[in-house]
Amino acid sequence: MSSGRTDPKSPVLLAPAMKKWQLTETREVGDFRIFRVDNSDLYDSQGLRRGDVYTMRCSNWCHVIPITPEGQVVMVWQYRFGSDELSLEIPGGVIDEGEEPIVCAARELLEETGYAAGSVEPFGIVQPNPALSGNRLHSFIARDVTLSRGTAFDPLEELEVTLVNIIDLPRLLDDGVIQHALVHCTLERFLRLERR
Repeated sequence: MSSGRTDPKSPVLLAPAMKKWQLTETREVGDFRIFRVDNSDLYDSQGLRRGDVYTMRCSNWCHVIPITPEGQVVMVWQYRFGSDELSLEIPGGVIDEGEEPIVCAARELLEETGYAAGSVEPFGIVQPNPALSGNRLHSFIARDVTLSRGTAFDPLEELEVTLVNIIDLPRLLDDGVIQHALVHCTLERFLRLERR
């Protein structure tokens, strides 16, 4: 059933036959500090105008899974005003303009938890919501993390640090204790890679 098309991104997947659509005449319609909203004219692969669409311009983000020498994951409880709930998460945040993602991961870990990493290694990049925005989430593992100082929260931030045994992560995910989709995605990938 092979069409002879190969996808340069994956040897197990056929390249798509369809062509990319085009966004033109993009206009910024709102600046909301952490994201901007654009309105663009949308043309399909045949050049036919399909209407207009709204997209968000967000900064890239990072997540870091901090692991202590004892095999515990440093996690944080954080109030999230979108859901109006406390959320159990791993440290992370917005990558500043010009900042390397790995530097951001170490910085966010230190600011949000007070823990410093012995080493930080990348282990994946995903698109948080390609239907609405083009930003990326960079994920990292920080090993041999140790408590080294106090926290330094942003003005709209308050977090509480908690240590979780790696063996308990699947249950926290399955029982719905961890509900943040991007944290869920990062931890699921981590657990799958750790089983190899």
